[in-house]
Amino acid sequence: MEFKFSALILLIIIAGNNVFCQNLKLNIKEIKENSLTFDVEENITLEYGLTRNFELGEVNSLTIENLTDATTYYVRAFTGKAGQRQYSGTGVFSTASKSTGEIKVYFNHWCDNSASEVADAVWTEHLEDTIVAYVNSALITLDICNYSTGSLPVVTAINNAESRGVTVRYIAAANTGTNNDELEHLSSTIPFIQRPDDGEVMHNKFIIIDAATTDKATILTGSINHTYNSCHDDYNNMVIIQDQSLANAYKTEFEEMWGSSGNLPDPVNAKFGSDKTDNTPHNFNIGGIPVELYFSPSDGATAHIESAVLSANTDMQFAMLTFINNDLGDAVVQVHDSGVGVKGIIENVYYLGSEYNSLVNAGVDVYSHFTTPYLFHHKYGVVDATDPGSDPLVITGSHNWTNSAEEDYDENTLIIHSPVIAGMYHEEFMARYSEINGTEIHNKNNVFCDVELFPDPASDMINIHSEEFPYDILIVNSLGQTLYSSYKMSEDFVIDLSGYSQGIYTFIYNTDSLCIKKTFIVAR
Repeated sequence: MEFKFSALILLIIIAGNNVFCQNLKLNIKEIKENSLTFDVEENITLEYGLTRNFELGEVNSLTIENLTDATTYYVRAFTGKAGQRQYSGTGVFSTASKSTGEIKVYFNHWCDNSASEVADAVWTEHLEDTIVAYVNSALITLDICNYSTGSLPVVTAINNAESRGVTVRYIAAANTGTNNDELEHLSSTIPFIQRPDDGEVMHNKFIIIDAATTDKATILTGSINHTYNSCHDDYNNMVIIQDQSLANAYKTEFEEMWGSSGNLPDPVNAKFGSDKTDNTPHNFNIGGIPVELYFSPSDGATAHIESAVLSANTDMQFAMLTFINNDLGDAVVQVHDSGVGVKGIIENVYYLGSEYNSLVNAGVDVYSHFTTPYLFHHKYGVVDATDPGSDPLVITGSHNWTNSAEEDYDENTLIIHSPVIAGMYHEEFMARYSEINGTEIHNKNNVFCDVELFPDPASDMINIHSEEFPYDILIVNSLGQTLYSSYKMSEDFVIDLSGYSQGIYTFIYNTDSLCIKKTFIVAR
């Protein structure tokens, strides 16, 4: 497993006769269960340990062998004699685990399974049940770190886990600005801490299950909060990874915010936001797939997201609730200008500093989701999903492409280098892209049917013709407000539009077999 990522940025610091040298960079090249191989200049020595004291010794080699799987090591390189050494900075690295490395991805709205030749994205209307099922699977430990807690089924599952003997720890955001309606139902005996309401937020959405167990250690993360809307209505993605190395890294981050490694939090030592340090491994070999992990604001996540975007050779898509980071906006424009096929969708196009208008003006194929029903809550990017010979990858997690996510909020970002995972996200994106372009037909049971609207543009009325009934219909205006809803038993009917102002409207048609969304125009 070869990695191409630089582990850290180095400075020149004089300490006695020793020099910390900017040119001596420690880059990870290969990660195995029992060894770590580095890409660094020849004639160096590596010192390593389980702590920053490098107590395990030195090797005159680019490979450190006889290591323990799923274990974090501190490594530093140096050249020269004692007292006159040139040092790299200290890197934090993890060996590979013996876990399955299985990566599952779920979306809560239909996906276009014809968009990728290498993957079939999985979507389900029951993500809330999926979260509950994984919580129910916990045997030993359960660490929850979640921005919004508005799902009673999830909270009930967490309470039940504690009742059957699972050690549960819970980190939440402060109530201000969040949907924490169900926190009051969390068992009073479950240890709990919130980030202080300091004007910033703990925005993570992750669960760590049984981190100490090779075949059970699992991470649930993505854009999804534990609320009904987030699980069912708003557009979201969830990644589930069975890997002990990754679970240990998330546990380190969790315990930094928790303030201790014990069952009870230590509010005095708890660190959030800018108080946190860059103390976790960033590069992983998960079942043969290179994966990067970054936490905000300590790890400089935006620079790594930018590098991933700039690696695009053929195509790139981004799906974002909020996009206001200029560096990432410039990166998207740069790959667009280089000839890469770029597509994007943004929900909050009117946020102060939004990149939306700049991207439009640069000719990027980007759409506003602002007037479409339900919140476009994704925070993902896809690179080269249609070019398996390149380095297809997905950027996902809780991190919106904003300055706050980089500098202030507690966030997690995964970069997964996999043509299959990239293909799945590409299929989700292309479904959203087809919806926002006008007409989308979601065929639930291989039933082929369409619905006709005419005339379009319409004036005082519009005719509806369907080959399948009964059905539900909605008409939604540009603000996302429902103006008309009805349950129909007949093939044809007419809707009176005389009270509608001129503009674009969305028509939504649902049967047991189909969900069809179309736009139409009212003009007079």
